[in-house]
Amino acid sequence: MMLSVPQVSTSMQREEQLDRARLTEKRWIQHASQLLEKHLVENGDTISWSAFHASMQHLSADVNTTITQLLPLFYEKAASAAMIKHGMNVLQWATEYLNPGQIPVMAFDAPLYALAKLIQWKWPDVHGEDKFTVMFGGMHIEMTMWKTYGDYLDGSGWTNALVQAGIASSGTADSFLRASHLTRTRHAHQVTALVLAKLQDEAFLHAGGVLTDEAKEAWKLEMTQSRR
Repeated sequence: MMLSVPQVSTSMQREEQLDRARLTEKRWIQHASQLLEKHLVENGDTISWSAFHASMQHLSADVNTTITQLLPLFYEKAASAAMIKHGMNVLQWATEYLNPGQIPVMAFDAPLYALAKLIQWKWPDVHGEDKFTVMFGGMHIEMTMWKTYGDYLDGSGWTNALVQAGIASSGTADSFLRASHLTRTRHAHQVTALVLAKLQDEAFLHAGGVLTDEAKEAWKLEMTQSRR
């Protein structure tokens, strides 16, 4: 898979984007927690993570149109250094034509990524890391992230909790640690995040607090410091 994206944003812009992403996830948890209190889910209730985020997408006049170009398919086998280098050349020319001065970005599956890196090291003057950005595809990045989470959660009792709650069978729950199935693994983590948020709210209310963002954050900080 090949694509070109705008140049890398500054560290301040990335921090702002991360803060907005955290706020959006917090809104989903609050929204879903309120819907879980209902005895009957009505038509239009966006309780799932994907439905909530889809409902947040609105067309705006401030959104700039992305310049894109669909490159032609080829019959030759992609898993060869010659075809990868040819693809990098074509993408470099297309990117320079559509957006002069932009550094091309290519996303690959794992075996093709290894070939692309070898090409960058072999021809640094033309395809070096300062002239070309090579990365994994979005799906592979997400799967690696879930596998890393699985390494942390292995042996924590998380899979046993999923089995006892009836969310998944024993074999399926264990597969979440390895991210064998991306959609199911993502859903399991989303359910876990929502459950933990509800348990945290219940513990906060049991402690006699008033459910406001400021009071809850102060309580969380107090609980964290008391357990150090």
